[in-house]
Amino acid sequence: MHRRVLRYLAILIVTGFCATTAQALRPKDGRDTITEGHRIYDRACVWCHGTEGKGDGPSGWSIGRYAAPRPRDFTAESYKLRSTPSGELPTDQDLFRTITQGIPGFMPSYRSLNEQERWQVIAYLKSLNPAFEQEQPTPMVLPSPPLFPSGNGITNGRALYAKYECRTCHGDNGAGDGPESKAGHLRDAYNLPITATDLTDPSSFKNGATPHDLYRSIMTGLDGTPMPAYADQFAGQEEAAWDLVWYLQSLSGQPGR
Repeated sequence: MHRRVLRYLAILIVTGFCATTAQALRPKDGRDTITEGHRIYDRACVWCHGTEGKGDGPSGWSIGRYAAPRPRDFTAESYKLRSTPSGELPTDQDLFRTITQGIPGFMPSYRSLNEQERWQVIAYLKSLNPAFEQEQPTPMVLPSPPLFPSGNGITNGRALYAKYECRTCHGDNGAGDGPESKAGHLRDAYNLPITATDLTDPSSFKNGATPHDLYRSIMTGLDGTPMPAYADQFAGQEEAAWDLVWYLQSLSGQPGR
């Protein structure tokens, strides 16, 4: 347990340092920044996301016409991976996190780009959607997780998993084999078939597999997919939400990591 606490504190320190460093290296938004971001986009992103950012690149379209998820259409407003309430645009930090971490199984990490280059790409991506000029996305308050589950945390989380009928999509044991998923009833915003995440395999979590990542996904949902936001259900019940997180992690044998 002592080792787990030290590991968690180290993650907080490193994460905070990286976020501060990334912000310090962020160039000022402007035409030069967008132009440079466009140049990097054409080199690194256009093959999947298309020349106009509509998710219709030659590689992405050949994959995306038949199965979800299709590459992001940057001209549209529905974003899955956010820290903002359902229906809102992502923050700049959300975009930076996605570009940095990638999306397991679908989009590679772009840590090969330095922080300044990633911010330049983000400036260009935002220029493709006028909504970013009209709206200042505000992240939800997402508290840091407890150091470890409470005595009944996982048991309580299992009860919440049943209460909110997570098994309907994710299955009784979280393997992504719930009746809706097995029957092929799950569809994304493009009406393409989509499967529920296998919660027993952390590498399949598109929005990250840490406790904080899971809490964020539960609260904000994944817009454009059947996964709804549960912020209203857990309003004022943060401890219960963490219990659900611990249970989800226990399905892959790693509660509290």
